[in-house]
Amino acid sequence: MDPKPSKPTRSPRGVEKPVAMRLMPAERGELERIAGEEVRSAAAMARIIFLRGLAHYRQDSASA
Repeated sequence: MDPKPSKPTRSPRGVEKPVAMRLMPAERGELERIAGEEVRSAAAMARIIFLRGLAHYRQDSASA
């Protein structure tokens, strides 16, 4: 019997208020698929994607 994969840690301490985000059904499906592959919740995966996108946004804004 294969052991269950352990869940990665959740958000760091200090992360408090949730932010609602509206997604199209296909976008939500993709988020849930990716989260499942990484054994994370949809919220944790959305935060990771947001942080990566934020870094990209800041880099683009600085070069503009």
